[in-house]
Amino acid sequence: MRKSTIAAAAVIVIVGLGAAALPLAEQYSARQIKAGIELGGATVETVEVGLLGRRVTLRNLHVRQVGDISVGRWEASGLSWPLGELLQGRTPLSGLRLGDPLQAGHLELKDLRIVEDGATWSIGSFSVAGFNLARYEVADLGAMQFAALAARIAAALSFTRLEQTQTAYSAAGSGDRTAVSSFTVEAFEHGRVGALAFAGIEAAPKAGAAPVLSMSELTVKGLDLTRPLKALSSAAWRPSRPIGRIGIDKASASGFGGEGLTRYGISLAASPWRASAKARAISDSRTRIDGFVLAPPLTGLEAIQLRLALQMMGLREVRLAFDCTGSENRPAGELAIERCTLAGPDLAEIALSGGLVRADDAFWKAVDEGDGAALLHSTAALGGAKLVVTDKGLVERALKALATTTGRTAPEMRALVAREIRQFQPSGVLITEDLTKLLDTVARFVESGGTLTLDARPDPPVGLDKVSSFRVPGPIG
Repeated sequence: MRKSTIAAAAVIVIVGLGAAALPLAEQYSARQIKAGIELGGATVETVEVGLLGRRVTLRNLHVRQVGDISVGRWEASGLSWPLGELLQGRTPLSGLRLGDPLQAGHLELKDLRIVEDGATWSIGSFSVAGFNLARYEVADLGAMQFAALAARIAAALSFTRLEQTQTAYSAAGSGDRTAVSSFTVEAFEHGRVGALAFAGIEAAPKAGAAPVLSMSELTVKGLDLTRPLKALSSAAWRPSRPIGRIGIDKASASGFGGEGLTRYGISLAASPWRASAKARAISDSRTRIDGFVLAPPLTGLEAIQLRLALQMMGLREVRLAFDCTGSENRPAGELAIERCTLAGPDLAEIALSGGLVRADDAFWKAVDEGDGAALLHSTAALGGAKLVVTDKGLVERALKALATTTGRTAPEMRALVAREIRQFQPSGVLITEDLTKLLDTVARFVESGGTLTLDARPDPPVGLDKVSSFRVPGPIG
C-alpha cells in the first residue's frame, strides 16, 4: 500500500513538472521560430506554439523576399515533419523559411495581401486540409519572381481540400479588378486537380466600378496543370512564351451577367465542355453554348443601332445555340472537327467539319506545349473541310434589310448581290474554272436559298507549313 502510494505520488509529480515545463517549452519554441523567420529577412509580430496540438500561429507576418507579402494570421495545426529533414537537423523549431517543406493536418491564413510590380492580390481567408508541401527551390527565380515561386510551390504541393474566400486581383497601372467570392479545390496533387469550383466571379475596369462581366458559377473536373507549372517555374519564362496545354476532363460555366452583356441585351444560360479518353492517346471532346439571346434595349447608341438592324430583318431578338465535337487520334496522326454547328431559329444552321492528317510527334509536342509557331514545322496537313449552310430565312431577311437601306426592292437586291458574287475578282488571283463554279454555287444560294455545301478535299493534303502561301497570289508550292 505504501509503495503504490509512493508510485502514484511520483507520477503526479512528474506530470506536474511536465505541465509546468510545457509553457516554457512552447515559449522557447516560439522565440526560436520567430528568430528563424526574421533571420530569413521576414518580420512577424507574434509567434505562438501549442506543442500538444502541434500548432504554430503567426500574426502579422511580412515577407519581402519575393514581392511584398503580408498575412494577418497564419496558423498550422497537426504539424509533422519529413524524416529526411529531421535527419539533416532541420526542424520547424529552427524557423520557417521560403523553400522549407511543411506538413499539416490543417493550414489557415487570414487577410493575405500580395503586391508585385504594382499588381495586388488580396484574400480574405484561406483554409487547407491535409496540407503536404515538399521542399522546393527558391533560388534563380528570374524576372517573373512571384509567378515562378507560386508555380514551384504548386508543383511541390498536395492537399485534400482548399477553401478560399474574398479573392481580388487588381492589375498594375489600369487598376482593372477581378474578384471571386469563393472557390474550393479538392484532391490537389502536384498540379493535378480532382475538382475545382468558383462562385461569384466579377471583372470590372477599376475598383468600385460596375462589373463588366460576371459569372455565378464555374466548375472544373479532372484539371491538369502540370505542363503550365513546369513552364512557369522556369527562370527563363516570359509572358510572351507558351505555358503548355491545360488538360480538362469536364467544365461548365453558368449565370453570366455584367454591364458588358446587358448593354447589348445579351443573355447566356450556360457553356458546358467535356472531354473523354476512348483509349490510349485517343480522345474526343464536346463544347456547347446554350441559351444565347441577343435582344438589344432602347438605351445606348450601339444597342439602338443593333435593334434597328434586327427590326429591318423582321426580328425582335436573335437566339443561337452552338455545339461542337472533336476528336484526337495520336496513333493515326489525326485531329478532327467532327461537327460544329451554329443554329438560330428563323435564320440558318451552319455546320463545319474537317480535320488534319499526317500529324507527327513535332505537331503533338507543339500542341502539348501550347506553341502555335512550332505547328508550322510539323508534317501535319489539312485533309479536308466541309461547310454546310442551311437557310431558314437568313438570306431573305438579310436581303430585305439591305434593300431597305439602299432604297431598292428585295428582288432587285437579290439579283444585284448574285451578280456581284459571280463577277467577284480577287486582286492578284487567277480565276480558274473551279473558282468560277464556286462563285456560281454561292450566287445560286443567294437566288434560291436552300442549302449551300462547300466541300474541300485537297489531294495531296495541304501542309500547315504552306499556310503562309495563302497570303501570296499564285499556286501553293
